Amino acid sequence: MCETNVYIEKDGKEDLYLENVDILKPEDGKIYMKNLFGEQKFFEGTIKEISLIKHRIILKKD
Repeated sequence: MCETNVYIEKDGKEDLYLENVDILKPEDGKIYMKNLFGEQKFFEGTIKEISLIKHRIILKKD
C-alpha cells in the first residue's frame, strides 16, 4: 500500500491530522484529503514537506 499520514506543523511540533491518506489535491484554495476509509478533510494552508519513503506529508498554516 502507498497511503500516507498527514501531519500539521504547529509551534514546532507535528500533530497527526489524517491517517491512511489516499488522495490529496488542491481544491478551491484549500487542500482536500480523503483516506482509505472514506474520511474527508480540508486544510487551509500549504504543503511544507512530502516524504514518500517515510509515507508522511507535513502541512502548515499560511
